[in-house]
Amino acid sequence: MFTIGKNFHIIHMSDDLTKLDAWYDDVFAVDRWMDHQFSDGLKRYGSLVQVGDLCIEPMAPSMDVEGWDRAPVGRFFRRFGQRWHSIAWYVASKDDFDELYRDLRAENVRVLGGMGDRSDDTPPPGAMFTHPRDTITQLEFIVAPQPGGMGGMQDPRFTDSFRANRWTEHPIGITKSSHVTLTVRDQSRGKHLYGDLLGGTLLHEEDRSLTGTHSSFYAVGEDLVIELATPADDTSAVGADVVSNGEGIYAVSYQVKDLEATERYLATKGVKATINDGTTLMTDPATSFGVVMGFTTWEIPND
Repeated sequence: MFTIGKNFHIIHMSDDLTKLDAWYDDVFAVDRWMDHQFSDGLKRYGSLVQVGDLCIEPMAPSMDVEGWDRAPVGRFFRRFGQRWHSIAWYVASKDDFDELYRDLRAENVRVLGGMGDRSDDTPPPGAMFTHPRDTITQLEFIVAPQPGGMGGMQDPRFTDSFRANRWTEHPIGITKSSHVTLTVRDQSRGKHLYGDLLGGTLLHEEDRSLTGTHSSFYAVGEDLVIELATPADDTSAVGADVVSNGEGIYAVSYQVKDLEATERYLATKGVKATINDGTTLMTDPATSFGVVMGFTTWEIPND
């Protein structure tokens, strides 16, 4: 059985990386470990920033480069605009990488290489990506940095000096990541993918009045909880999003010390809440670069 490890990153797609980077710096005082990198193959600009225990990858298609709109990143942006894009995880070793590939293919999950090319028979080199229609959102898997030599990307979370608790003292008061919300039309399919196939552990299941969804919470890997959220109808914000955009990442949520203090701080940065039930607030995407961010004092049962 393969072992999924830490979250690698969650991509936040935008049309202007310079502005999005500046927003993360201003609102979250991020640690930055990749800055405005250009990939000619992917036709995109990307950064990697640390917010609490999560790495976020702000990204934008390289609209100044010919062919950007035909590359996978550009095609996503043309379809969805500013939005959460995908989730990436580390796996423990190359053996885990290869076994996960075999299990994905056995379930008829389409696997892609870094340039969007199909890998139907052998694992792609470097990183593998799932087709988003087969796993609700696109997933990326890459072998974790190995002891004795980081190699490639320098992820500070694999060093002894890394501490996520400094965001507890920041005015936003983040104590840890809470969960990533995926919208799913079919709970049984989502449970099979994230429970059976990816080895997630079911923590909790409930009808959530906050979002108007039936939600199941799965711990996947070392440090990420996935909420599988099925809207009761199309009238809620989550239901309307499924109608407009299909299944995918709806929100990324953090646990905070004091929700009122968090809301006051966000207001000073122009970030407004569309939902706040006294325990959880969710941002208006028009004020948070197109994405919904959640902040909560709720503790997921059994987390």
